[in-house]
Amino acid sequence: MKKQEQVKLRKFVNELKSIRGRHTELVSIYIPAGYDMNKIINHVAQEQGTASNIKDKTTRNNVIDSLEKIVRHLRLFKRTPDNGLAVFAGNVAAQEGKIDLKLWSVEPPEPLNMRLYRCDQTFVTDILENMIENKVVYGLVAMDNRDAAIGLLRGTSITMMKELTSGVPGKTRAGGQCILPETLIQLSDGNIIEIKDGHNPNIVKSFLIEDNNFKDSPIIKKWETSKNGLYNIITKYPRLEINSSKDHVFFVFDNGIKKKAAEELKEGDYLLMPEKIDINGSLQLLNTNYYNFYHIKKSGIDYLIKRRKNLGLSQNGLQKILKLHQAVISAIERGKYVNFRPAKLKNLCVRFDIYYDWFLEKYTKPNDKIVLPNVLTPKLAQLIGYLIGDGNIEKDRLNLYDASKPIAEYYKKEFSELFNANSSLRFRKNKNYYETRIHGRPLGRFFKSEFPEIKKALDTKIPVKILKSKEEVIRCFIKGVFDAEGYVSDDALALGMNNKIFIQQLQMLLLRLGIISSFNEYDNRRNPYSDNHRFTLRIGDKTSLILFRKLINFRSEEKYLKLDKLIKFRVLKGNKIRKIAISGQQVRKLIEKEGLLIKDFPKVTNFFRNERQMSRFVFKDSIINCVKNNKKLYNKLKLFLDYKLIPVKINKINIKKGKFNLVDISVKNQNFIANGILVHNSSVRFARLREIAAHEFYQRIGDVVNKEFSQIKDLKGILVGGPGMTKQYFVDGNYLHTEIKKKVIAMKDLSYTGDFGLNELVERSKDVLAQEEITKEKEIVNELLTMLAIHIEKVAYGREEVRKTLEMGAVQKLLISEVFDALEEFEELAAKYGAEVFVISVETKEGAQLRDLGGIAAILRYAIS
Repeated sequence: MKKQEQVKLRKFVNELKSIRGRHTELVSIYIPAGYDMNKIINHVAQEQGTASNIKDKTTRNNVIDSLEKIVRHLRLFKRTPDNGLAVFAGNVAAQEGKIDLKLWSVEPPEPLNMRLYRCDQTFVTDILENMIENKVVYGLVAMDNRDAAIGLLRGTSITMMKELTSGVPGKTRAGGQCILPETLIQLSDGNIIEIKDGHNPNIVKSFLIEDNNFKDSPIIKKWETSKNGLYNIITKYPRLEINSSKDHVFFVFDNGIKKKAAEELKEGDYLLMPEKIDINGSLQLLNTNYYNFYHIKKSGIDYLIKRRKNLGLSQNGLQKILKLHQAVISAIERGKYVNFRPAKLKNLCVRFDIYYDWFLEKYTKPNDKIVLPNVLTPKLAQLIGYLIGDGNIEKDRLNLYDASKPIAEYYKKEFSELFNANSSLRFRKNKNYYETRIHGRPLGRFFKSEFPEIKKALDTKIPVKILKSKEEVIRCFIKGVFDAEGYVSDDALALGMNNKIFIQQLQMLLLRLGIISSFNEYDNRRNPYSDNHRFTLRIGDKTSLILFRKLINFRSEEKYLKLDKLIKFRVLKGNKIRKIAISGQQVRKLIEKEGLLIKDFPKVTNFFRNERQMSRFVFKDSIINCVKNNKKLYNKLKLFLDYKLIPVKINKINIKKGKFNLVDISVKNQNFIANGILVHNSSVRFARLREIAAHEFYQRIGDVVNKEFSQIKDLKGILVGGPGMTKQYFVDGNYLHTEIKKKVIAMKDLSYTGDFGLNELVERSKDVLAQEEITKEKEIVNELLTMLAIHIEKVAYGREEVRKTLEMGAVQKLLISEVFDALEEFEELAAKYGAEVFVISVETKEGAQLRDLGGIAAILRYAIS
């Protein structure tokens, strides 16, 4: 059935269902396809005689008159229509004692195979409703590790086919391995959050140890618990810090990569960390509607007057809706009141059924000269970094502070030009710094709304939009922060603040660029002005310093000259940070297998005896460069050089006594990055037993699904549901035949299995079941919305505008909401002028957007001014 036919039939049925008779006086007749029309007419005439026996006079007369009306209607047909005929008649008057006989008839879209006559208080519509419903068959699988239900969805009927039970043991140590709630974890989109805020459907960065590659891994579950005792683990080069329960599992480098619980770790062990975290990032859009007032142009006022009249509203009627004085309405339309706050203007657009953003762009201009960027650019990111480092936000201005006049002048100029804002610069002699002020109330609103993470100095975090951005934006943000707070000492490039979480986020953000830094904490006793602890980032290895100079650097000439000097006197050979994650004995075996001798590498013999770790630089210089002629060996050793994890030595383990609130998460790939360290996430003791039992259970489920579903010819798709990643493991594994797996169209999170699970699966899959029919609808509406954003002159919407463009022959595609009250009228117009028609349901987000645009819109063949 075509969409237009389905919509018309649904409207027809809804109209019939809305009618209620006072007594059993509403007549429904269904005539099957191929049935003799004369026999039906004779049958209805006989029913007229039977109706004369009805005791109530009013009901008797209404039924007889309705049947007479039906007989006259049926005599118009020479023969029964191809699909049969449905006829309905009855008194639909709303008031008692009034007579308003009406008759409806429809040729169904599918052949009728039954004959029916009934008098009742309602019309019989379920036969037509079944024709509207989708009759295709979907397979259903609701499962977890212990139970599985397999069933079918036919139309609206759900039937259970098979129930299975497994012997998979429970996760006896769920939530047993935990870390402090404030521990930072790296999400795949770039965001860095505290683990207490992590949940499904957050996706973290995991590492595939065997494949030497990062992979996105969804969080399956989170637990919160409390435990006695806490292991405070601190590494040396670089200095990282993490706090965990005694049974939390870490990856340890010890002649290969192994797993150890915190209580098994000892000082001198090597944990693993990423040398660089690979994240693509994305362009971040900004909302620029933060002006105090918008000025409505003369053309905008004319448009509002036209909209009011089209809606049939007087000024007095509009005044009641908007709750404004009529004098204000009059002043608006005379052009005497044209400045609107955003909230009031938006309310006006909503009442007039006008797309707000479109109206702003076309008919208004900000009543302020300040310009706000609509995307997060590198320059804006740099200014944000500087603002966080040495500035604050007030209601009507931004304040920046710096002891260097050239730096203060540079950022004053950059801020002023970016926002087209007034600014001032003065020297505060009593505080010995320059103060820059960037004026404009929209700036305060803009920064507080778009970057809410910027708060007081101790509470500020790196804005999420920065963290999710591409590398160029991140580099410029870090540049701004270091311009404000960074310094170069004799042995390191450093930055200090009293804000712990900001410094820790910055440490992990620098890993996006391959820059490794150490996190240090001081009690700040020597500072007479503050009792707050001081947190510092220190960058000391030559590779990181070179990367900083190449990718970030300083604006201050004095600072970058110091950085150049520091790099000049740093050596790569003695690098304590970037060491290779392979044992000397493994390398020795590879070398000897190729017929080489250890004595051929005299500088590193103690490495082959596992007596020392080796830096990447020395490994390349003293081993790899010596075997260039042996291509096979060279390529094998190069894999170790390019490994993305590096070992980091444990310097100290402090065991803290007491009870601590802790958090644990479970992720698909069983590891994640916490405070810069790669950590395991699940109890390994029972994992293998559970894995074997689950595998056997999935095979049993797969056998039933393959057998039962392969026998169904009309199977349109399969829906699979279950908690967490259970369903994903089942579908991704080799449990389903290829042809059956191709039919899996959706996987949904469920709370139940059994009958409840099958019903929940269908309920949660409404969007997918609808999606099977409305893919084209979503595409055409998205095309309309895209045109509305970038080529508004080729779009029309609203009843009168669309009618006008249709009559001009300018409409290429006409989109009509299924709830639009003049659907048939505009379909006829579209057919007359050669426009393609799309009837859009309201069950999707896109359909709701079309409905909110007035229910009708058009994509034009050419632009109309």
